Amino acid sequence: MAPDQPSHQASSHQAPYQWDFVTPGLPDSAFDEAPGFSPTPMELRVMLLAHLRPRPDSLVWDVGGGTGALALEIARLMPKGAVHTLERDPDAIELLEQNRRRFGITNLHIHAGAAPADLAQLPAHPDRVLLEVGRPLGDVLLAVWEALVPQGRLVISTASLEGLVDATDTLGQLAARDVQVVQATVHRMQRRGSQAKLAAAEPLFLIAAERSAHVEPS
Repeated sequence: MAPDQPSHQASSHQAPYQWDFVTPGLPDSAFDEAPGFSPTPMELRVMLLAHLRPRPDSLVWDVGGGTGALALEIARLMPKGAVHTLERDPDAIELLEQNRRRFGITNLHIHAGAAPADLAQLPAHPDRVLLEVGRPLGDVLLAVWEALVPQGRLVISTASLEGLVDATDTLGQLAARDVQVVQATVHRMQRRGSQAKLAAAEPLFLIAAERSAHVEPS
């Protein structure tokens, strides 16, 4: 492993990763990876953050944390707020905790469980929810929408057409405000010898919406 690459066996005494710039968008190489888990590409993280619009003191739910790259980006930008991530995969949870320690982040809280059954583990009334899914979301979307405060924002990311259709249909039934749908694809230059080519990451659908200021009692 090259000296400038992150170690996969980070010590609990390791100094926090230093990123002194005011912009979001930590380099992908800053995050520890594991087989089957890689961070959301930096360009997509920046786009998701822009649509989520967290406040300095937001309470954020991150449902489906994965490597924790996006949750860590959010947490470091709002030191007075808190991010609570729910993840069901034990290997992903271990990687999440490893990355949390690597960045010295104390306002990211990791919960083991699956949505919607284990959403009760998270503190009530989030004003921002990030929902990362690879399948139709149905009951999960309804559950997080019900938890979201009035004028709260929800951002859904999915790579599947089924997830996109499910999300937009359900948000239509919920009378969500300011619904936005974006398909994002990142192309990065890669060099092989004397040749330079553009390689594409997996396309991602981003669906953003806001809950009405007036919510009828359930």
